[in-house]
Amino acid sequence: MSRDIEDIQECPADMRQAGKASVCQGCPGQELCLSEASQVDPDQQLIDTRLKAIKHKILVMSGKGGVGKSSIAVLLAQILAHDGRKVGLLDVDICGPSVPSLLKIEAQSVMDSQWGWKPVVSPQGNIKTLSVGSLLSSGSQAVVWRGPRKTALIRRMIKDTLWGRLDDLVIDTPPGTSDEHLTIIKLLASTKPDGAVIITAPQKLSAGVVSREIRFCQKMGVPILGIIENLSGFCCPCCSEVSQVFSSGAGKYLAEKYDIPFLGSLPIDPRLSSVQQRGISLKEEHPDSGVSEAMSDIARRILEAVEK
Repeated sequence: MSRDIEDIQECPADMRQAGKASVCQGCPGQELCLSEASQVDPDQQLIDTRLKAIKHKILVMSGKGGVGKSSIAVLLAQILAHDGRKVGLLDVDICGPSVPSLLKIEAQSVMDSQWGWKPVVSPQGNIKTLSVGSLLSSGSQAVVWRGPRKTALIRRMIKDTLWGRLDDLVIDTPPGTSDEHLTIIKLLASTKPDGAVIITAPQKLSAGVVSREIRFCQKMGVPILGIIENLSGFCCPCCSEVSQVFSSGAGKYLAEKYDIPFLGSLPIDPRLSSVQQRGISLKEEHPDSGVSEAMSDIARRILEAVEK
């Protein structure tokens, strides 16, 4: 008899119940989960020590690729740094790291010291950055890894990175709701991440995919700081008039459906692509642009939420 995918139950949200819950019975991975759940993590104390030196930990997430999530993570980090805050940016998109290119730090390598990995510092904003892209010998090198190896690397990126004292750590996650997300949330659990910012494209088709990320956060107990609708119209670089290219409204629709804050919309602005190719902050180069003003307002609302 065929089994519909809707009938397949999800893994337990409580990591301590992995392999023990009723849903785990008959799962081919039950034995592995039981063995991991019974082990005391010897690295957790060091991880907690590292993370407790960071005031706010903000996840940038989307169930869908191609919505400009990494661009927004970089924009958010740059605006926070522009306001005089000490900012870090962690890129846990193992297979598609784009943060080094967006900050123009591809030529810099992560240094290994006796105190741990020293993150790369961006030329503008002094943003401490760690990405698998900075660990590869070539920007075109493919990362063909299975889940356990990706999990081990994310663990090391958290455990061994010498972030020091930061006001904010922005964490850019890959699309989906799988190994990388479960790993980062488990590692952050003891120090309680402030929450997630969800990114969606304007079309209703995107809303259906992004809603899975929202439900994932709710299931895992991750607070949702709000939702941003990206690529919402085209902003003319000459007159700043915004013209609608696609259908819009997915951001507000999701916010109303799940009762979460709608942080705002960001249009397509060709100037953003131009400055990010040069590793420059849009806030510095075009402070009066529609995207700069909208993102500054979004950053302000995010800080208000995490500093309550």
